[in-house]
Amino acid sequence: MGQWHSHTIPKCRDRDCSDELLVTVKTDYGKRVVKAVYFPHHHCTIEEVGCNMPTYMLEYSEKDNSWWIPEGWYEVNDYFGDYCYSTITDEIIAWSKLQKPYEPRIKQMEEYYG
Repeated sequence: MGQWHSHTIPKCRDRDCSDELLVTVKTDYGKRVVKAVYFPHHHCTIEEVGCNMPTYMLEYSEKDNSWWIPEGWYEVNDYFGDYCYSTITDEIIAWSKLQKPYEPRIKQMEEYYG
């Protein structure tokens, strides 16, 4: 498992959010772990990210004629038909990089299937 980081924010590429991460969220009912991304202040617009977010969650800039994604942590909702983000309003207490997906090793498969 990856190392957990607290009191820091992840690095972000220019005009993009952070990579998808695991975050520990402290709620009124305890703690939970969710997949999330971090957006720095006025770092990217909705057009650049290309996801489905309602305009009430965005900041409009007349200067650029663009909708900016406000700074903060957003839960990744990739289980819907539309890939989208939801604002995390509870306290983020730590974050960690995602593990790579499971890949069976050839030796393990040979042992299993004989």
